[in-house]
Amino acid sequence: MYLLLIFEILIVTGVIGYLIQSYCSKDVNIYVKGMALVSWLINFLLLLFLPFDIYITYRDQGVGNISNDYLNLAETYQILYWTNFILCWTVIPIMQEYEESVELDKKDKFKKALKNNVRFYIIISVVGIVFVLAIFYTGQAQQCGLGSFLKSMANSFGVALIIVLLGYGLVIIPKAQMRTSQVDVQLKYLYFRTASINGEKDDAHHKLLETSMKVFQIKDQRFENDDMMYYLNKCLNKIPRNMHKILKKEEERRSSQMLITITGAFFKNKGPESVQEMMNLYQEIRKNSLEYKRIKAQWKENCKSAYEMEDIIKAMNSQDKKINFSFKKPREGSLAQQLDLLEWNWLCVIKPQFKIIISLIFGVLSILVLISEVTIFMGTQFTIFGLPLRYVDGLLSISFYSFIPLLYIAFCVYYGLFKIRIQGFYGLYGDHQTDAPSLMFATINFSRVGAPLCQNFLNMIKLKQETAFRYAMGNIELLPIFGISITALMPCLLIVLCLINYFDLFDKTLQLIGMKQFIFNNTFSDRLIFEGRDALKKNRQYFERKMKPEGWSDSSEPYDIELQQKLM
Repeated sequence: MYLLLIFEILIVTGVIGYLIQSYCSKDVNIYVKGMALVSWLINFLLLLFLPFDIYITYRDQGVGNISNDYLNLAETYQILYWTNFILCWTVIPIMQEYEESVELDKKDKFKKALKNNVRFYIIISVVGIVFVLAIFYTGQAQQCGLGSFLKSMANSFGVALIIVLLGYGLVIIPKAQMRTSQVDVQLKYLYFRTASINGEKDDAHHKLLETSMKVFQIKDQRFENDDMMYYLNKCLNKIPRNMHKILKKEEERRSSQMLITITGAFFKNKGPESVQEMMNLYQEIRKNSLEYKRIKAQWKENCKSAYEMEDIIKAMNSQDKKINFSFKKPREGSLAQQLDLLEWNWLCVIKPQFKIIISLIFGVLSILVLISEVTIFMGTQFTIFGLPLRYVDGLLSISFYSFIPLLYIAFCVYYGLFKIRIQGFYGLYGDHQTDAPSLMFATINFSRVGAPLCQNFLNMIKLKQETAFRYAMGNIELLPIFGISITALMPCLLIVLCLINYFDLFDKTLQLIGMKQFIFNNTFSDRLIFEGRDALKKNRQYFERKMKPEGWSDSSEPYDIELQQKLM
């Protein structure tokens, strides 16, 4: 049992390390990555231990005494839970603010991080005091201690987050697999994304250009304060190389033409007069530069995917059964023909059918999860995921039948965490585009859903015996004062959210009330599909001429021409 658990922990640690490394930008400090790794691992350990907890509970159900494995696991749960609680409610939020601050001195950064979190802690403290007073007033103080109160409140927040994410993932995951099983639909979506990203990139480029102009206006000034010179150099380093080069040429051109009035208005405006103003300018250009880099990386990847999908569609009816990719080197060697044939069969024949099968499997699992949630609400002893556990024994069998549904539920929740974007603020971005504050933001949310996920799954399988997890956690489902069980509310809200996501009402509602930055994903638009297709046609020749087959070069971009036109 312990060897299997160690093996799983090693695999999960490796996967988490790989994800953090692939998402993090290269300038993220090692201690930030380390904290994210520790927090994510603690969260996943709670999930990994649960199948073993279920096995131990079934194994000891006929024994009167509590086994050492049971007690040790309960103690481990306590250590993991409270460590995770301290990290996600105190340490990591402070680290997030610390990494986001731009102060030079580490003490000043730490003070600002504490100051920014004080308001949150004050609100939490006031709410906590009100609830504690209400608990004493209603006579529940004896049955609800401080530890149970903190667990219950944290669980309530985690359940609320799970409802939103699970209601999204249960619908979108099978839906996305079915949509992408049709290559023509997938290509339309890539066209749509191209037009959407082009618009976002235009906006990001415009913001960065305006901020870069502000910095360029003061680049030749000499400040007596060393701190201001330090921030000025950091601002200059945030200007993209091509933009810096063209702004410099434009400055030289205007100077050579002696356009003093225009130059004075354009390049010689009065600069910041204090360190705080310079810090604000650095924060502005850092934010705009990071946003532009993220969108530019998404744009390149989307263009690459769209061109590859066009090549795949062209090759579907080819006689030689080979895909001629526009931006990939042809294979060479003795196995080149066999590998090309294998690639054609996978991408053109097998993969679309495989996605349909996966979509159906995910759809069935989603329906089973919803039915299980409803049975919790109805209070019946019928359980779908717990039924196989009653007829099997042995570690591997029990672990398998409990791990598969738990894995799918966790996958749906974490899928939503990876997809959600708070535009202009935080989110997980691939291709090394996630900065330290965004990583800490994701880590906080990852850490807050682990224990509620375990509790919810145990409610689904309806074990007659108390598991080590429940023995350690106690009753964390009741909201003190009101005596309301979270499990009674979750199924109703979950079904409503699933219906909302199935009919795409969530994104439409947010868009209607002007909260586009909280949208999970975009819905199709025929106009944007045509715009994206035309944009890709227009850019294909450019990419074929400028982009090397072995990679996407940043040496030249279409925006250079656009920038020059704006400055003319």
